[in-house]
Amino acid sequence: SQEPLIKRRHVNNLPNQKDAARNTACEGESPARVVKPEMFADQLSLLETQFPSQQAEVWKRIKIHLEKHLQSAQPTEPVSLILTAGLRAERSLHCLAQGLASSYSSALNTSVLHIDGVSKASQDSDKVKLDIDKELLAAFEGDKPVAVIHRFEELPPGSTLIFYRYCDHENAAYKRVFLLFTVLLPQDEVGADVSLRDLEEMVHDFVKKRLVGSSSPTDFNEMDNDKFSGLWSRISHLVLPVVSEKVVEQKGC
Repeated sequence: SQEPLIKRRHVNNLPNQKDAARNTACEGESPARVVKPEMFADQLSLLETQFPSQQAEVWKRIKIHLEKHLQSAQPTEPVSLILTAGLRAERSLHCLAQGLASSYSSALNTSVLHIDGVSKASQDSDKVKLDIDKELLAAFEGDKPVAVIHRFEELPPGSTLIFYRYCDHENAAYKRVFLLFTVLLPQDEVGADVSLRDLEEMVHDFVKKRLVGSSSPTDFNEMDNDKFSGLWSRISHLVLPVVSEKVVEQKGC
């Protein structure tokens, strides 16, 4: 059976903003940062006005999911989510992901790392894995605690195993970070009648087909069914749809 779309977690008893502002990066991480969750809330509200066609439920879940992490004085794991769309919403997906990442980083007064799966698609898998590791390490140690992995499904399969290190719940290398993945589905659009649970299964099946295919048993540094299952459980806490915004599709971000 599939992992549930959203792992149920308590969202009550959050520390107040004064406590949240005192939080520092987890032990061994640098640099320590002051967090201003109210900045994220303001920027998210502004983003909503720029993407008026998106479902209210999508904004609600994003807000709960990300504010919980921002308001935690000492996060026990990183926060991640997947945004997905059909072909007609390709630009909307890219721009909304970009805007959401910027909104989150505004609460930390930092910037965003962008990784483009399409540009790495034809490269050697081991090289891409090493490159992504170096990029994430430099970003999370520096002033970019937010990373957007655009078109995750386009990355060379074996290279995606690096996200075990960065998304492994309590064992993740960094906790005060946000990883946002985007996946472009092969159909024209995601129907409004598709439930979030069905959407998660749809994205799971598509990405698995891209990254695993029908390959036979593999080397330790290559993707297989078991490794994909483990990776998916670490990055699929929240999978949300993006629908086409006419203005964005015409003019871009």
